[in-house]
Amino acid sequence: MNTESHHLLKKRIQELETEAERLRGLIPQEFITEEFLDRISINDANDSVSVIDTNYTLVEVNDKRLQGTNMQRNELIGKKCYNVFYDINKPCEECTIEKVIESNAPDHFLKSYMENSKIKFEEKYISPVLNKNGAVERIIVQSKDISSYYHLVDRVGQREEFYKNTFESAGDAFLVHDEKGQLIEFSSRLCKMLGYSEKELAQLNVNDIDDPIDSEDFTVRKNEMDISGTAIFETNLVRKCGKRIPVEVSANINRFANTKIYFVAIRNIEKRKIAEHKLSESEERFRTLVENAPDLIMRFDRDHKHIFVNSASNTVLNIKPEAFIGKTHFDMGFPTDMCEFWEQEMNLAFESKQQHCVDFTLTLDDEIRYFEWQLIPEFNAEGESETLMAIARDISVRKRTEIALNDAIKTKDKFFSIIAHDLKNPFNALLPIAKNLYLHCNEMSKAQIAESSEIIHSSASQEFKLLNNLLEWGRSQMGKISLNPKQIDLQKIVTSNILLHKVKADKKNIAVSVDIINGSMAFADEYMIDTVIRNLYSNALKFSRPGGEVKIKIRNNQSKAILSIEDNGIGISAENQKRLFRIDTNYTRMGTEEESGTGLGLILCKEFVDQNNGKIYVESTVEKGSVFFVELPLQ
Repeated sequence: MNTESHHLLKKRIQELETEAERLRGLIPQEFITEEFLDRISINDANDSVSVIDTNYTLVEVNDKRLQGTNMQRNELIGKKCYNVFYDINKPCEECTIEKVIESNAPDHFLKSYMENSKIKFEEKYISPVLNKNGAVERIIVQSKDISSYYHLVDRVGQREEFYKNTFESAGDAFLVHDEKGQLIEFSSRLCKMLGYSEKELAQLNVNDIDDPIDSEDFTVRKNEMDISGTAIFETNLVRKCGKRIPVEVSANINRFANTKIYFVAIRNIEKRKIAEHKLSESEERFRTLVENAPDLIMRFDRDHKHIFVNSASNTVLNIKPEAFIGKTHFDMGFPTDMCEFWEQEMNLAFESKQQHCVDFTLTLDDEIRYFEWQLIPEFNAEGESETLMAIARDISVRKRTEIALNDAIKTKDKFFSIIAHDLKNPFNALLPIAKNLYLHCNEMSKAQIAESSEIIHSSASQEFKLLNNLLEWGRSQMGKISLNPKQIDLQKIVTSNILLHKVKADKKNIAVSVDIINGSMAFADEYMIDTVIRNLYSNALKFSRPGGEVKIKIRNNQSKAILSIEDNGIGISAENQKRLFRIDTNYTRMGTEEESGTGLGLILCKEFVDQNNGKIYVESTVEKGSVFFVELPLQ
């Protein structure tokens, strides 16, 4: 037992004994005289009794006092009491014999001593024995062993000390208040929390420290606690400086007789509130991002049911988010094959516990849409994947661009292969004849020289035409040919090209006619349309038989100018018509008099017509001829 506890308990015992002494004083008491002592037997006493003279010498002891001394009565008589009973060489400090002798009054005191290394406690009551003259001759000492009682009180004190230390050292602050809210007891931590001294805080009521703005009325809360016996709630406490502190309160009622005492534990949750606020802000930012994301974001459970869908479902699928919750894709009526595919991919993500990405297509509003689907497993505290986040991104534009790029690459490869072939072919005829003419011209007749020269000219012309068309198309692809639309007269451009190819038409004896209906004006780039008409008219002559006919018509309606160039030549099959105007097929064939073509002319025509917001198409029947139409805007 520590010194403080010892003094505390001793003080309490003394208080009890003082009260007992006060009660004894109310009872009339006579001093014990020697005659009275002779009439009683000290062995009849329940307590240990010894009789000593004024010099502390033992005169008599009862049997109970002998217990524990291991001595006979005759061995004790005549010895000093303090030496025999307490093994010390001087009177006990607590002994008050001198005061008893002086006042001729009884005395009461507490004595502690060591026995076998164990502290024992005795309660002593000393009474004087008077002789016939009224003087103190002997003293009766009644001793009672109260060690068990004293240690019990000591243990109670220790326990109380333990709870008090716990009360003070706990992480939470504590207070005890009565039914009126008056503070009865509180821990020092509450003083520190609120910035009050113990003296200041002891004068306050619960209402003085509980924030009246955010707090429930004390009477209402007390009434609720009286019914349930306990309460857990959050409130704000007001510091001495006026600052509010968020706290979590746990209160319990203890009843003593007709009194209710409220024991309250208070936990400062200021840091937690700050963390909760930051988390709330973070969640709000995240929700704002998710809800405004263009991607379709969904979460699924193990049964493939939707547990979250963002607002993108409105714009992407034209379905409200809440319509998905608790339902599978099957429940929503999506195509069976797609539902099976989606669930298969989700199962793979659940089982592998790894995110993966797949692509799929979905027809929406009669349009094929391409999606990139990212599946992300979400884990619980045990590391098990219980939910899955799925992010579907519409990649239709990117996918179509990739398809177009792949097609363009294939087209480019095929186009260069065709161009290389067409560039090389004329030289196959040109080079041998030119070499023969160079080596044997002196040996050749004029007719042979003329024939060779015609072949060389024809091959060179064809090569030049191919190179010219290739250069024109290349300039167009690189944007080197600037579009300069204006009002142009189609009749003048047609007439110019008829004159340009007059020799070719006359050579094949082809009749050419021009028919104008309602004017010949159009709004287009003159250079580009001149190239278009030149290529179409040249083709009409090439595929017309000798003695054939080419008809050129220009007519204007209310919105457009329509130019048609018609021949009665060999015509084009329906299958080959599909190959016209396409760079990836490069359709070409020989003319009626073995005139070769480049295959690039019609491609160039379509490119220029498209740039002028026009339209080009063909109508043809095999062995009956073809009609090529060009539609151009009037304004």
